[in-house]
Amino acid sequence: MLLRVLVLGVSGILLLAVLAMVAFQLWAQRKHGPAIQAFRDDVTSQVDFFCEQQALLGKEPWFHEPRAAGDAGPLLNDWLRVASGPPDLGESPLRLPRHLLLLQKSLGPDDWVTSDLVMSSLDFGWMRQLHAFDYWNAIPQASIPPDHRYYITAAPLLEFSLLVLWSKLRLRYAIEQGTSLEAVRDVRQIAWLAYRTDTQVGGMFAIELLKLEGKLHASMENPPPDWRPMSPEQLKRFTALLESAPAYSSIATPAEVGRKARACEPAIGRCIGLVEAAALNRYLEPIAKDAYRAEYLALKANNGVGTCPTDLLATIWEQGITIDEPLTIHGHGAEDYRPLPARLLPTRAIKMPLTLEVLASMLRGPDKLRALKDVPPTP
Repeated sequence: MLLRVLVLGVSGILLLAVLAMVAFQLWAQRKHGPAIQAFRDDVTSQVDFFCEQQALLGKEPWFHEPRAAGDAGPLLNDWLRVASGPPDLGESPLRLPRHLLLLQKSLGPDDWVTSDLVMSSLDFGWMRQLHAFDYWNAIPQASIPPDHRYYITAAPLLEFSLLVLWSKLRLRYAIEQGTSLEAVRDVRQIAWLAYRTDTQVGGMFAIELLKLEGKLHASMENPPPDWRPMSPEQLKRFTALLESAPAYSSIATPAEVGRKARACEPAIGRCIGLVEAAALNRYLEPIAKDAYRAEYLALKANNGVGTCPTDLLATIWEQGITIDEPLTIHGHGAEDYRPLPARLLPTRAIKMPLTLEVLASMLRGPDKLRALKDVPPTP
């Protein structure tokens, strides 16, 4: 009799646990399902416009300037590491005198054009060396130990700001020396390499450098007639596309919509979108791969050699941290980056609602595309 009571009691507890898990999943679906569906509808409705805007931006000469093939990473990574570190690290052509480094804090957005600057000791020759490359592998996979996991949002930020300051000084010096076109070519090349890091932050710094070029052009009474900076309309288009591109490589985007967006030519936002979305896609993969099987298959088809210039995308898919792994992250030591429920809840049935919550909270739709509706095409 006692045994029967115990069996019935255990069975009842198990039944309640199953019912609780089902109820938890239904609650999560009701809470987060509408937001995810709204995102899917949004990216689907705007995919054609996304492609049209890339085609308009792709007419910009900056995307078609002749460039040598090669990786600036081995050279530029070391220069930046030394220049941004203490003096005992050695010499770097990017190391600036202290009084010029302080300009980053003291100068206003446009003061670099008009302020009196002492730059006679600067050597801009290192910029010419960058013309030998057409991409920048800023985070090479070989630098991450095999037993570590990589998480792009926890990685050290590249010293793009130092390159921006150097670019301001280069353009300011060109005003004095009457060599504006040569300086512009150098700064446009730095902007290209920043864009070709396959990172959104690199793309935004590229846009900042292209804006500097426009400010210099606007400050001159008689700029060279064959000098054509990227227009404010195109820069706005560039910004909106780079901010919207990750939405089209999210697992929440229908597979066929994502494939269409990534197949648009010229594929200006494809690699940055793939990389930026891959961190969350990889993080959720152990639990979400069944529910989003078609999306994962489509995304991994874009993960082959030759998809993007750097190996950052492959690094994330091969060594990116997942929700199930309390592992050492490159550059941050041994920490458990999983949310508390992922550590305590043992079953996938319970973890799936957590996945929906993380996915819904991290979704960023192509909202900036709407701002382009009123931007006229640039001839």
